[in-house]
Amino acid sequence: MPALRRSLSPWAPSAPSGPYKLPHDVQDRLTAALRDFRNRDAAAALAAFLGRFWSTPARLVLAFPIDRRALTDHAALDLTEARVRGAIATLKAIGFLDPDPLKGSGYRATEVGLHRKPVLFRFGSGYREAFASANARSRAARGKTAPVRRPIATPPATTRPAIPPTQLAQRQDSPVKGLIMGEHGSQPDLDQDLAAALDRLKRAIEREHGQPGAPYRQADPGSIRGAL
Repeated sequence: MPALRRSLSPWAPSAPSGPYKLPHDVQDRLTAALRDFRNRDAAAALAAFLGRFWSTPARLVLAFPIDRRALTDHAALDLTEARVRGAIATLKAIGFLDPDPLKGSGYRATEVGLHRKPVLFRFGSGYREAFASANARSRAARGKTAPVRRPIATPPATTRPAIPPTQLAQRQDSPVKGLIMGEHGSQPDLDQDLAAALDRLKRAIEREHGQPGAPYRQADPGSIRGAL
């Protein structure tokens, strides 16, 4: 049981170091419940830390773990592991935290043996309802102050002119597809030039032999070059 202290003067928790603040109704309820506890400052800091991360609409109904080692000397808390443990006990005593009932065995099998399952918590029913009311007020306020968005005018769809089939066929069958430099002039007929050169070479060889089909003898290189 957390140690109590006699209240000698009104107490208010220190202002949080971060941007988050507990909702007013949650803060007032928590302040009244913690005023007689010796570790009230540590408990208030831990309550604000948990509220920051677990009181959002999507997480409010979920159970969450509290890792004492991970929270030790956390920049947002500045608490030792022992003070975190004491703060958890105090928050349980005032109903801010409710342990989530374990389902099945309290241990789980691991590669190194059985390990105790982590204890999960939920916000107490009274505080959970206060958080839910604060979320609803915040959602309503955002809805009232949100500017009305003007509909975005979409430009009318433009259609490209249809390409005649003849032009499309010419584009697809163009032999110069892929060229990006220079002009595309008339191309020489390489097959006809090669055939003419071979014909001249044949006639030069026949003149050298004296008649078509004569036995081969070495031709004069100069005459062959002249034929080409």
